[in-house]
Amino acid sequence: MTHKELIADLSSSLSISENEIAELLDTTFTMMADEMSKGKSVHMQGFGTFEPHRKEERLTINPRTKVQTLIPPKQVVVFKPNQTLKDKAKEAPRYE
Repeated sequence: MTHKELIADLSSSLSISENEIAELLDTTFTMMADEMSKGKSVHMQGFGTFEPHRKEERLTINPRTKVQTLIPPKQVVVFKPNQTLKDKAKEAPRYE
């Protein structure tokens, strides 16, 4: 599902204009990003938790050239689904 599809689905199911839904989603995502940039987790009931996580610097080796490269530390976001979401994913049909 894309951002546009989500907006269209929410708009039709809630009878709210697509512009209002888009503004609501953008505001929500901005607020979530602001909280995570402060080092705080964002917990969404029935969905999961988004947590900022710091990856330390590490040394890698290019297997072809054997050149060592130092990768600097960085901040990433980790998503941990809650049990409700995990259970729904298990019920979904499998694609092969």
